[in-house]
Amino acid sequence: MNDILSFRSPTAQVAQDLFTEHNETERAQRFLAPVEEQSLWFERPAPYHASDLHGSKLTELNSHKVLVDTWTGASTGVVGDKYKVTQMRDFTDATEAMLMDALPNDKFKDMEISDTMSHGSAVRCRKYTFPAFSKPIETRKHQTEVALTVALVQSYDGSTSNGFVTGLLDFFCTNGMISGDYTKGNKRHTSGFNLANFILDMDKVVKDFYNDIQRYQIWAGTDIPIVHAEAAIEALPGMSDKLAKGIKDQYLTEVQTRGSNVWALASALTYYSSHNSEEFPIKGSAANDNVARALLDRSRKVNTWLRSSVFENVSKLNGQAIY
Repeated sequence: MNDILSFRSPTAQVAQDLFTEHNETERAQRFLAPVEEQSLWFERPAPYHASDLHGSKLTELNSHKVLVDTWTGASTGVVGDKYKVTQMRDFTDATEAMLMDALPNDKFKDMEISDTMSHGSAVRCRKYTFPAFSKPIETRKHQTEVALTVALVQSYDGSTSNGFVTGLLDFFCTNGMISGDYTKGNKRHTSGFNLANFILDMDKVVKDFYNDIQRYQIWAGTDIPIVHAEAAIEALPGMSDKLAKGIKDQYLTEVQTRGSNVWALASALTYYSSHNSEEFPIKGSAANDNVARALLDRSRKVNTWLRSSVFENVSKLNGQAIY
């Protein structure tokens, strides 16, 4: 079969069974639990006159509303009155129908689905990993397999737009890398939001994935002196001294396995964006339920770094860049 998707599967039964089985688990049911809209009220204090016997009263705030998670009864956030609620199950149904329409059944073999939530279920992310779209990346010392991933992102507190991030998963170290971010523009929860405009062009996503694989293989074959990799880390935009030290330490760990090359440098950066670890702890994660959102923010930051002039210079000049 061609890697480029030039035809559609005549039946989606196998894929449908995979989605159905996952969505019937308790974890998925929790993830798919709907939210409901409730009016927002505030307490108007009583006037300061002793003769007033009425006390304070509740007043409805028509410009905003509260969204409530029906699984827990807790609020996910306060949003504007024009915020259009579309349930998570509707998003996942549309996404999975899109995938079944776009991909032949053999591409769903060993597919993995993972659901994560953050901020009291206000931010939700479902990631689909496709081992059938995996390719090797090989350095002089090491080989790993990387697979196509598609992640559906949405929120119920107005903190992020809805949409998809696409990229890859490194099976050796479970690092994830964003290559495409489609969470802008008409993906916002507004009165004009249209679920039909929400779908991805999967043909383009797959073509971009294989183009990215070629680029990553070039990185894997581009050796660089350790001192130049460390200088590049320090020069990345917005890099703090503390974070730079942690990523340089991680780079030295990557070098032991992969060798000193641009792919090892990218792996050190994506380790930071993929793990809430002792080396890169997420502040307040023990009490604040913020891991999923924080890792998504880190992934977007790393995506910016990988597209920066600093990283471009070190990847093109084969260790000759001076910062």
